[in-house]
Amino acid sequence: MKNVLKLLLALLVGILPISTQATQSSSNATAEPRKVTYCELAKDPASYNHELVRLTAFVTHGFEDFLLTQPECANPPEHFSVWIMYGGKVESNTAYCCPGERGAETRSEPLTVEGVQIPLVSDLVFQQFTDLLERERDTTVRVTVVGRFFSGEKGAFNNSTNWEGFGHMGCCSLFVIQRVEWFAPHTRSDVDYTSEAGWYVKDGCKLGSARYLKHVSISYPDETTERAIAEQRLAESGTQAWAFNEPQRVALQSLKPFYKDLTPVLRNVEKTHVRQVFRWRNGKKSTVVVVTRPYWLSFYATSDSVAWVTTTIKETDCD
Repeated sequence: MKNVLKLLLALLVGILPISTQATQSSSNATAEPRKVTYCELAKDPASYNHELVRLTAFVTHGFEDFLLTQPECANPPEHFSVWIMYGGKVESNTAYCCPGERGAETRSEPLTVEGVQIPLVSDLVFQQFTDLLERERDTTVRVTVVGRFFSGEKGAFNNSTNWEGFGHMGCCSLFVIQRVEWFAPHTRSDVDYTSEAGWYVKDGCKLGSARYLKHVSISYPDETTERAIAEQRLAESGTQAWAFNEPQRVALQSLKPFYKDLTPVLRNVEKTHVRQVFRWRNGKKSTVVVVTRPYWLSFYATSDSVAWVTTTIKETDCD
């Protein structure tokens, strides 16, 4: 009887937050996730705020980059990007500002965001996924994940509306991975798995003078990713079949909108079977063109082949 009275008294004065939180955490861990697409999240982030969701999309990981994304959702009503963290105590080994995360279990308690504690299923699939990210320090992975989504706040910058508050420089909404259900292994040798798409290729001229004329990256997709998908379809239809085996022609074609009255002379300065880099010296300016076979583009192909597409064009000042 005394125990019953003590319990009633505790409930009345509200001194049971730990037990209440434990029950909520257990409920969160066993709740059935809501199945959504990345495009649905992008269309109306606020309606999914704090929801436990399951979706299939791409993960990109590298320097200042740990993002969930999908190329064909390039133009939502507001600028929308989704930063990734792991639930539980595991940090992601991602360098970003600020302060970034290490790759060991450094949290003393499971991750809690906006009052919601998120657990982590650290099973074999998760270990294989994180091993892949460790081996390939800049990479793109196709995944199916369950996690908690946080929309962040709607803000304005440079005449655009953005969802922000999490990740590098507060860039993004947030997706906290609770479980990695599946990911596509990297078994192809004919595609470029990197996510930076040539952004860090050296130009060899004045530091800080680079002007990016084109950058096709699914880390921050825009209409350029949609054009890359269209170029893949043109190659498959036969209209631009040369895009499968003539990377230099692809590079030259991509320069035409920017240098209409000039005839660039390209020099191949880097060459692999999935990435080629060309340089053109035009007076006191140097233009670099990066052409790749992007891994993510293979998911939009109807054939086994991935076309060469220009992923970066940047112009720099030279002495």
